[in-house]
Amino acid sequence: MGSSEEISNQELPEQLQKRIMELEHLNRDYLGMLENSYDGLLIADGESRILYINPSIERIMGLKYPDSIGKTTKGLTEAGITDASATLKVIESGQKETVVINTINGKIALSTGVPSYDSNGKIHRVYCNVRDITDLNQLKQKHQQTQVLASKYLAELNQLKKNNNSEIIAHSKEMRKVIDLAYRVANVDSSVLLLGESGVGKDLIAKIIHKASPRNEAGLFLKINCGAIPENLLESELFGYETGAFTGASKEGKAGYFEFVNKGTLFLDEIGDLPKNMQVKLLNVIQDQKVTRVGGVKPREIDVRILAATNKNLEEMVMHGLFREDLYYRLNVLPITIPPLRERREDILLIAQHYADHFNKKYNLNVKFSKEAIEILSKYDWPGNVRELTNLVERLIIIAQETVITPEHIPPKYHSACEPLTLEYNYQAKTLNDAMEEFENKFIAQMISHCGSREEAAVQLDISLSSLTRRIRRLRKSKLTLVND
Repeated sequence: MGSSEEISNQELPEQLQKRIMELEHLNRDYLGMLENSYDGLLIADGESRILYINPSIERIMGLKYPDSIGKTTKGLTEAGITDASATLKVIESGQKETVVINTINGKIALSTGVPSYDSNGKIHRVYCNVRDITDLNQLKQKHQQTQVLASKYLAELNQLKKNNNSEIIAHSKEMRKVIDLAYRVANVDSSVLLLGESGVGKDLIAKIIHKASPRNEAGLFLKINCGAIPENLLESELFGYETGAFTGASKEGKAGYFEFVNKGTLFLDEIGDLPKNMQVKLLNVIQDQKVTRVGGVKPREIDVRILAATNKNLEEMVMHGLFREDLYYRLNVLPITIPPLRERREDILLIAQHYADHFNKKYNLNVKFSKEAIEILSKYDWPGNVRELTNLVERLIIIAQETVITPEHIPPKYHSACEPLTLEYNYQAKTLNDAMEEFENKFIAQMISHCGSREEAAVQLDISLSSLTRRIRRLRKSKLTLVND
């Protein structure tokens, strides 16, 4: 035992020396960590007196090492060098605290202080970590701005996708309003009444409403032309029929269009042509959301949104007893009026170019419009609206023998807006009435010749087709036969 104790005593100075070296190395490592930390580090005593700061504190807080040692953080705050102190918060609460500091050099810092206690339970030291969040705040603001821009661009992209999917060429302010309104009403289930002249694109607006609605995923979109189905078949087509309901009926019965598009959208085009007896039944279906098949007694529940369209004046029809008032108000919850092409002339060029590209691709051609041809198309009133323009563009693309369509290729009636209407008149009429009838007859005849049809001539003359027909009949009775059948 004695010999082992002697050996131990002999080795003791060497062990102490080794331990001291280890502590010195460890102290250098700790000091290196403190001095090279990107975050600011501060040590204070229980009186908030600063005992140590690292170089990052100088960068963040603007404090200098020699000048700060021995000063209190309370004094720095009172002097306006900082507006808050984690050390003071820790001393007040006795627990870990975090504060945001605005420094005198324009930095924003996040400071967290942690207390250390002595044997008597008093705060002996406060260790503070100070992090510069100025760059983080700027990045946050840039991120928020980027998010706003991203949301804006996403909304614009979605709108472009919607416009591209809608198949409607709309540059004019009037049509953009119509399309925007269509997207707004798509999110509700109220009935929509689409109004406008023939060929303006009411069916395309109806498709937009359905495609943008939740019903696009849940059900079908079906268009029914109320004027194209014979009256004696319309009821069974719309509402279906039971077994043996009538001669020739299927033995199994048949579901009508309302049942077929359940959860979807039914587009009733030319609603003004719906027979009076069918108007009552349609009203009941819209109100109750139930349909009873022909020959049946049991109503079937349905969930169908109704879109209706007409080029007629339903209000006048209601006044003359041709259309039920209660059905009119049921359909007219959300009216959308589509302007004719002549009221949005800035769309004419775009539509013509769009369909020229379409038909060139379809027929493997490369035909373009000359500037003069486009001017003629832009000035024409297009009584047949987009449908008429589309048909003309296809015709011109197909029959053109050159690669450029010039005014010579365009039929004469489309030049009427660019050329004055002139009449040769014989002043040898015997009476004023005879002269007026002769002038009226010639004028109407030439207008029909220019326009190509009575319908278009009526639009140009700003009278109804029935009024034009009555005038022609009256003139024939006067034995003036310039207007042909």
